[in-house]
Amino acid sequence: MDMAGNGLSCIDPRMTVLDIVSRHRETEAVFKAWDSRADECICCQALFDTMQQVADRYGLNLDQLMAELNAAVRDCNHTLPNLPSDREKQSGRK
Repeated sequence: MDMAGNGLSCIDPRMTVLDIVSRHRETEAVFKAWDSRADECICCQALFDTMQQVADRYGLNLDQLMAELNAAVRDCNHTLPNLPSDREKQSGRK
C-alpha cells in the first residue's frame, strides 16, 4: 500500500526517470543510492528510459526500486500522467 493509503502507487513503471524526478524532486536521492548498483548515474544515462527499461538495462530489482521511489514521494494526491499502454506502444498509437 502506498503513502496515500489508497493502494495505488504514485510512480508507475511506465514513467521515465525524467517524469519521476521532475514531479518528485525527493526521488533524486533514491536514484543516487541506486547508482552504485547500476555502475553509473541513472539520472545521467537513463533519463528518458522508463523504470521498467532501467531495471532491465541494469539488472535491478524493479519491485524494490519502485517501493523505494514510492516511499520517498510525499504527495500522492496528483494524477498520474496519461501513459500509453503496452498495446498502444506496439501499434504506434499514443
